Parts: sequence; structure tokens; C-alpha cells
Amino acid sequence: MNRRQLTLLGLFVSACLFTQPASAARYDLQLGNFFNATCNATCAQQNFEDLMRELGLATGPVFLAPAETLGLNGFSFAFEGSIVPIHNDRDYWTLATEGNPGGVLFIPHLHVRKGLPFSFEIGAQLSYVPESEIFIVGAELKWALNEGFYYIPDLAIRFSINHAVGSKDFELSTGGWDVSLSHAFGIGGMLSLTPYAGYNMLFVHASSHVVIASPTFTTPMDQMVFNEVNWQDNMFHRFFVGCRLTTYIFQITVEGIFSDNSIHMFNFKLGFDY
Repeated sequence: MNRRQLTLLGLFVSACLFTQPASAARYDLQLGNFFNATCNATCAQQNFEDLMRELGLATGPVFLAPAETLGLNGFSFAFEGSIVPIHNDRDYWTLATEGNPGGVLFIPHLHVRKGLPFSFEIGAQLSYVPESEIFIVGAELKWALNEGFYYIPDLAIRFSINHAVGSKDFELSTGGWDVSLSHAFGIGGMLSLTPYAGYNMLFVHASSHVVIASPTFTTPMDQMVFNEVNWQDNMFHRFFVGCRLTTYIFQITVEGIFSDNSIHMFNFKLGFDY
């Protein structure tokens, strides 16, 4: 990275850190609230599993790029955003946020990618859940099985993984693989429009730290640990469609991700490739 890119990265991280209030924010999730006078250990475990699945789907890897790679010397730097409607009326959200969940999560991302030989590409991503101390770090590897032919769509497969850090109550990882198709069309000799679509198999894995139960919980133990949410039992089908508009090195991308668990994402990107 050059000095300008490092400065932008520093500004992004600083903005995320210094916008947090000193007290617990809305999405500093309090999982101990699942243990209360009206919810026994079985009920609390179910709330934990449901929350981790939904949060995992909301913070899972995004795509925001067609199947083509950047090329051997290519580099991409982008600011991205995800808008994710959540089931904020469910118990696992109202208890974990102490009755104050919003209806939509907005998650900003900083995303860099680098082209490699033989149509490979690597990438890294840093995301932040606003009104919380949760950051998501991610990595990806993409390989274009076919790209650059005039009449044949580009085809690529990608492997990705994200991990949430900063929560005092849980560990959360998401990842999987996806396959995508895309084809670029020139517009007026100055613009390039590239629609793309694909399929993603996403896994969610989560575990809890020791959490402090509500004082109203009747079991003698006041410290609890939830059972793991295993990735083998929590795999989800996601489908995505998007379109990238490119002029010179600047690009705008919009995308929708639709899952079989009714958690859908609407993403956008402002970035440049060179």
C-alpha cells in the first residue's frame, strides 16, 4: 500500500473507534440476558443459536465483484457498505440489546484485492458493526477458471472466511465457497457495464465465553457458557446478483444477496482498480 491508502485505512479505523460511546452501545450484545426468570437454559441456548445464525448471515462475506480477476499487476481498493434488515422483533435481539434493536444493520467495509499469476486473486476485508465494539476481519482467494473471452462469460470460484473480534461474550466465524458468472459490455467507448450472478454456500460457527446470567435467573449458577453453534449443522444457501459500472479506474457496484434463511443483504461499493 502507498501512503495515501494507509492514510485512508487509518481514517476508517479511527472513525470506527472514536464514534463509539464510552458506555455499552446498542449492539454490544449482552448474552447473559438470555438467562432470566421466564427463559430456562434450553430457551437461552436456542436464543444464542438463533442470534449467532442471524448475525453470521448479516456479517458473512460479500462479493461486490464480477467473476473476472484483476490480472497479474492489478490492485483494487474500495469502500463498501451492506444494508441488512434483521428480525428485530425476535426475543434474541430484544434481550441481547436490552430492548433496543434497530430494524436494519448498516455495516461498512474496507476491501482490498490483489491480482496474482494464473488468474488467481487474493483479498482482505475489514468491517465494523456500528454502535458496537465488533469488527470483522476477512480473507478470500479467487480463481477464474475462464476469463477474457469475448463471447463466453467469465467463470470463477472463490473461498472466503470472516471472523468477528471485539465481543466480550462470543466468537463468531463465517465462510464458505461461491461460484460466479459475469460478462462485460462496453458503453460508448468510455464505460463498461458488467452484470454478474452466482451461488454461495455459507457456514456459520460460533462459541460463547462465560456470560453472567440475569439476577432473576433461578438456577444457582450465575455464570454460563452456551454450547457451540457448529458449522456442519449451520450451512446456508445464498444467491447473489449485481452489476458493476466502470469508467477508467473508478467503479460503482451494487448487489443483492438472498439467503434461504430470509436474511437478505443489499450491498454497494465505491472503489478503484489499477
